[in-house]
Amino acid sequence: MYGGFDSLNVHLPASADPQLVIYLSGEGILLRDKGQTNKLPLAFVTGPLLAPRRFRVAPGSFFISATFRPSGFLRCFGIPVNFLGPDAVPLEDLLPPLDVVPLLERLHEAKHIQNLVETLEAFLLQKRMLREREPPFLPAMPVERLLQPTSELAAHLELSTRQLERRFLMHHGVPLRDYRRLARFSIVLPMLMGSQPATSMLSAAALEAGYVDQPHFTRDFRQFVGDTPASFLRRRFDSESGYGFWQFNKKELQAFVS
Repeated sequence: MYGGFDSLNVHLPASADPQLVIYLSGEGILLRDKGQTNKLPLAFVTGPLLAPRRFRVAPGSFFISATFRPSGFLRCFGIPVNFLGPDAVPLEDLLPPLDVVPLLERLHEAKHIQNLVETLEAFLLQKRMLREREPPFLPAMPVERLLQPTSELAAHLELSTRQLERRFLMHHGVPLRDYRRLARFSIVLPMLMGSQPATSMLSAAALEAGYVDQPHFTRDFRQFVGDTPASFLRRRFDSESGYGFWQFNKKELQAFVS
């Protein structure tokens, strides 16, 4: 993803996937509880997050980011995802300066978006190819498979339950039970982000995503977004809400959530 910020305030939901973010201009500050703030590094990695994040971004800030599919971060960097934690980890803490400095220089010299994407993609593919050992294998699994009972899922993969739990934590960064919640949430969020959803469709969206009932859906939504579904729908176009960054056209939304 490449883009800039139209608003000083940015509010992002919980996410199941690790992400690499590099500021090409400007900077960001992570807002914490009780008025505390943390300045973000210009290049950093975050692991899966079970809570929303709120930022204040300098006007004119631009960034490029890479979101890693399941197992992608582990295979590129050789670091179990559960080692990352919820805080931003400077890229220079994960890689030697001889890797980081040339990457940042090439990104800042790039003239077009395509050059930026190709530069970051080539860097990550090179990291992937230089890995000497493959991590313990875990296949990508659709949501329907993830929602199976743990014992059934382990048997299907020919693993013990304990092996599955350890391997899942390495590849995904959160326990299976939490990843299931995030996966279910990721089904319903695009329904609310697309077009002009009405409050009346909330129950139908929750059932389609596999929630037991509306209160179950509301509890998860509040934890992962920091707002109720109905309030989110009312405020999603409000410039002060910080939700403006979530607005995608249909093609962008499909690429973002697929």
